[in-house]
Amino acid sequence: MIDGTRTRLIDSALSLLREQGLDAVTLRAVGELAGLSRMAPYRHFADKTALLAALAVRVIADLTAHIAAAVLQHGEHEQRLRAFYRSYVEYAVERPEEYRLVFASQFPVGHHPELEEAIDEVMTALSPDIAGHGPRSKATMAALLATAHGLAEFATLGPLAHKGIGLDDIIDVIVKGVGRPG
Repeated sequence: MIDGTRTRLIDSALSLLREQGLDAVTLRAVGELAGLSRMAPYRHFADKTALLAALAVRVIADLTAHIAAAVLQHGEHEQRLRAFYRSYVEYAVERPEEYRLVFASQFPVGHHPELEEAIDEVMTALSPDIAGHGPRSKATMAALLATAHGLAEFATLGPLAHKGIGLDDIIDVIVKGVGRPG
């Protein structure tokens, strides 16, 4: 029952995040929404940051599934890369609160191993999918994720549309190789 209750609490936290934003996600509000006592979440999470880290792990799994579904629809390497970037940005734009949670500064390296493990799993899971064959190096995956994150930041903050630059135009430059004549 503990695992089921913890899952219920994380589900409730996700609902609050989606409907009311990050500030609404408190341990008491999550317990109440889950139909438990306001103090029940404290038996599963040391504090709000621990709850948010568990929620971030869930969001990372959702983001990974979203990207993998898009990437696996294509066979050619360049099309997989384009699908990776588009789906990553799409997720960030459609679910900005969830996306921001994953990259929140409240998760310092070394304090939430389950979150760091989830990020490592993303890199491992997506590596062969994006490449269309064997795994890519960790540095390559980090570069892909960093580039996708930058695109997502631009897209969620709006400077791309304001400058009249299309997301697909930028993705084309990245996929074809930055610095090559275009």
